[in-house]
Amino acid sequence: MRVASYILTAMAAFMLMSAACTDETPSFVVPAPNTGNGQTNNGGGSGNGGNGSSSGQQDVPTASLCDPEFLGLTPMIIAYYTENSSVIPDPSCLTHINYAHGRFVDKETGDGGIWIEQPEKLQKVVKLKEQKPSLKVLLMIGGWGDKADGFSQMARDAKKRALFCQTCAEHIRNYNLDGIDIDWEYPTAGPSENGKHPDDTKNFNIVLKELREAIGNEKIISYASASNADYVDWATAMLYLDYVNVMTYDMGDPPYHNAPLYYSAQITKKRSVDQSISLHKSKGIPADRLVMGVPFYGHGTDPYKADVKYNEMATVFSSSKYEGKNIRKWDAVAKVPYLEDEDGTFLLGYDDEESVTLKGEYVMQKKLLGAMFWEYRHDDSQGTLRKALCRAMYGKESTME
Repeated sequence: MRVASYILTAMAAFMLMSAACTDETPSFVVPAPNTGNGQTNNGGGSGNGGNGSSSGQQDVPTASLCDPEFLGLTPMIIAYYTENSSVIPDPSCLTHINYAHGRFVDKETGDGGIWIEQPEKLQKVVKLKEQKPSLKVLLMIGGWGDKADGFSQMARDAKKRALFCQTCAEHIRNYNLDGIDIDWEYPTAGPSENGKHPDDTKNFNIVLKELREAIGNEKIISYASASNADYVDWATAMLYLDYVNVMTYDMGDPPYHNAPLYYSAQITKKRSVDQSISLHKSKGIPADRLVMGVPFYGHGTDPYKADVKYNEMATVFSSSKYEGKNIRKWDAVAKVPYLEDEDGTFLLGYDDEESVTLKGEYVMQKKLLGAMFWEYRHDDSQGTLRKALCRAMYGKESTME
């Protein structure tokens, strides 16, 4: 049960939200601010100036804010699991599964709400709760490129937003889900031009507010963030979001390091995992509401593919096709492996058991909320990477007692 609500202004609510959640921090629901006349303002504030309430007040939302009863076991180990997977996931070393994908019915206009890829597979994932009651299952909506089409058009239209929120709520009820993971890549940006709009960031806050109202305070809303921490008005968004899944990967030009833990000379673009986490903290997001991303794949160049899944690495090392071109090296600064040929040419940057273990230890050292990985089917049949992550964070290969 939650304890009684505290009377807070919008500013005080955000300050309290920004504080680290400890074992002593009570669970609470943040009430709407007092309007000055003794009445509570429950009207449609937008959070960032868009479609505000008639009183001009900004509503304070009622997110679950670090409440473990609804967020699930911590530290979190979140698996992204897609409809392309051929096996049902083993939940033993997981705390959460984000099922992908939810899609817009009409991605050109953002209308029609959300449909689910292979819903029968989602039902099988949810059934895993019978053997592991602590498991949380969320529906991931969106993706990279045109997979995120529909968000921008939906976000700027009240009727489309209402239908989006309604169908999210219906999916949660119908499939016994624990929440929604939003993967809009990205408000105002991203590779697809369909519907991109300068008001996306502002409108995103309206979507979050209305989604929170639609699904209530006992369900999770998470967001998959770019490694640069851009595109989002975090001060407002974090009033509605429970936590942020930081996509700390794809941070280098292939074949160079994909997800270096620390910055090194082998980084040709962007940043390291540590720098990305620091950027998110600098935007006011507490460490214990950040989930660090771990890729179960790497990026290569000839003779390798542009994308090499970890479950393909055994073939890479054993095949005569790659003879003389598969020398494993270790970047002692970045804390990740890579392959080079006999001439010292960098051919493939990836993650393996050693680097994933160090990333799990980093999560614990920095007191982050947890780690997530993309994606489940890229691990090998022994579950080498997910088990390494679990050992580093739980000291064993299970999140069960």
